[in-house]
Amino acid sequence: MRIGFMVRTGPYSFQNVDTVYELVKAALNKGYKCSVFMYEDGVLNIHKGIKSPGERNIAEHMKELVTKGVEIAACGNCAKFRGLGKDSIIDGTKLAGMAVLTDMVDKSDRFVTFGF
Repeated sequence: MRIGFMVRTGPYSFQNVDTVYELVKAALNKGYKCSVFMYEDGVLNIHKGIKSPGERNIAEHMKELVTKGVEIAACGNCAKFRGLGKDSIIDGTKLAGMAVLTDMVDKSDRFVTFGF
């Protein structure tokens, strides 16, 4: 089984990326494959400059998922609009277009969106 996720909200403002993180970990433990597409403010979740002393570190959570084989992509236009470039995103993630999102949806048995 392959499950795809889209996150449309930024870090620390909503619980969405935390929920996706926990769902992906649970799915991986069951042997499922997962992919995540960051869209709109969601692209900020893969900013490698996130510093959160004493708080959960979302950038570290995203790095952990990448090391476990989760494909994480973010909308390139959304990132550009928010001042993020390839040099400011977590290693192992990528900026991509709608073709990558379409491919993720097509390959997924289930696709869940977390937004506003």
